Formats: sequence, C-alpha cells, structure tokens
Amino acid sequence: MKAAEIAGLLEKFSPSRYACEWDNVGMNVGRDENEVDRILVCLDIDDAAVEYALNNGADMIVSHHPLIFHGIKKINDSDFIAGRILTLAENRVNAFCMHTNFDSTHMALEAAKRLGLKPEGVLEEVCDGKGIGVVGELSGAVSASDLALLVKKSFGLEHVVMYGDKDAKIERVALVPGSGKDEIESALASGAQAFVTGDITYHYGIDGAARNIVIIDAGHYGLEHIFIDIVSDYLERCTDNVGIMRMPLDNPQKYF
Repeated sequence: MKAAEIAGLLEKFSPSRYACEWDNVGMNVGRDENEVDRILVCLDIDDAAVEYALNNGADMIVSHHPLIFHGIKKINDSDFIAGRILTLAENRVNAFCMHTNFDSTHMALEAAKRLGLKPEGVLEEVCDGKGIGVVGELSGAVSASDLALLVKKSFGLEHVVMYGDKDAKIERVALVPGSGKDEIESALASGAQAFVTGDITYHYGIDGAARNIVIIDAGHYGLEHIFIDIVSDYLERCTDNVGIMRMPLDNPQKYF
C-alpha cells in the first residue's frame, strides 16, 4: 500500500479536525507515494523506535506523539530531532503522528473502559462534542487507595502517585491520559472527586488535594501506552498484506 493510503485510513480513524490548534498531526516525514509493507506503531519516535524500525524493515512509523513539534531551520545531525528526520528520510521511512486528534476520538474513552468508568462528557471540547479527557461515574463508590490499585492493575503499572486522602470515597472520576495539569480546573468544575492523569507536578498535586480532589498520577507513558494496541488492532483489521509491528513496551520513566 502507498503511504498516502495508510494515512487515509488513519485520518478516517482519528480525523485531524479533532486535534488541538497547537498540535502537529499527520505525515511528519516522508513521501505520499512511498510503498509501505511494514508499519511500526509506537508512542514516541525516539532513537529506540527509529532503530527498531530500521532493524525490522519498517517502511512507516505511526506514533502518538509528533516527531516535529516546533519549527526546525536545519535538517542535519547537529540536532537530535533533525537527525531522526534525516535518518528516516534517507531510509524512505514515513512518519505519521496521531496526537490530540486520537486523544479526542479514542484515548480517554478506551482508558475509561479499562477503569469501568461510564463517560458523561469531555473536559475540554475540541470539535463536535469531542475533546480532551472525560468525566463519568464508576459502577460504585471505592476508596481512593482502591482506585489507585485499579489504575495500576488496568494499565499494567508498578507505580502510581497519589495526592489527597487515600480513604476518600470516589465515585465520580475525571480522566486525562497523558499530561493533565492544565485540566485540573475542568476536573474540579465537573464535580469529580478524583482526577486520574499523568505528569502532574508536585505543586499541582498538593494544590489539587487542598481543593478536595484526589489526584492519581500514573505517568504519561503509563496511561497512553494503550495507543500502541488500539492503533495496531485497527491497522491489522483494515490493511491487506501489510505487516504491523508493535513497539515493545518500555516505560522511559524508571522507578527504583
């Protein structure tokens, strides 16, 4: 299949109109007419993903986080991002990214399913009622500590961080996979008793707890790694004669 055909399938799955204005989704690297026989699905196009793609014959990488976020004036090996772009282009490997558009269409909803959370609405609307994060009700009240254990079990994690009363009774939960510190106000306004997210810094955490919302920080990778399985499953269903590879899970945040 042509890279443009793969891009069309992914656009259908998570239309770019659901991405935030500041984002950079779509084909970050590569020609539309390139032939694609093998695809690597990953969370980040880091050095490990580039190496894995090259070593395993991938013609295209589909990632959650964009390879290019900011303007780049030179494409050479003096900058690590530009160096990755150069390596991919030299090896005719396309890079397609689905970030906040995927967050709006699939990420939070799929994460909610894992927690048994029934979504009632989004925290920040982007387009047509879809947007960043969800808020909803659990099937029954649980303690904050039990919710933390449920998050660990549901996402295969060894470690989460909690701010607030571990014995608080939780039934209404706001959820933002990835970085959620900018959505704390929306979580509070939604009436949530707990906010499950990633990348909450210390002061955001203690300030949220002071306002009577329990915050569970499961790490950015900790919640969003589900992207790999969701997108891989979709591509396996809707492509013919294209090998789909999943980047092995390896949380870059190490705990000792």
